[in-house]
Amino acid sequence: MKHDSDSTLMISLGRNGRASYPDRPWEEIEPVLRRMWEFDGRLRAWHDVRATVLAAWRAGEDAAPQRRRTMEHRAA
Repeated sequence: MKHDSDSTLMISLGRNGRASYPDRPWEEIEPVLRRMWEFDGRLRAWHDVRATVLAAWRAGEDAAPQRRRTMEHRAA
């Protein structure tokens, strides 16, 4: 049985993926995130965790416009 820490890793992967690629769509970045996840063969299969990673990714969509406005304000 896999550890509950997998949940933390899934959420971190989604959030960090969104932060690293704020203007890229999920469809382009999912293969990158999947390779990162599958690198550690001890973790659950991607098809079992994909929905959680995607939910964490989408949670960052709401924050992305605010981050861009903040960065633009700092640059001015």
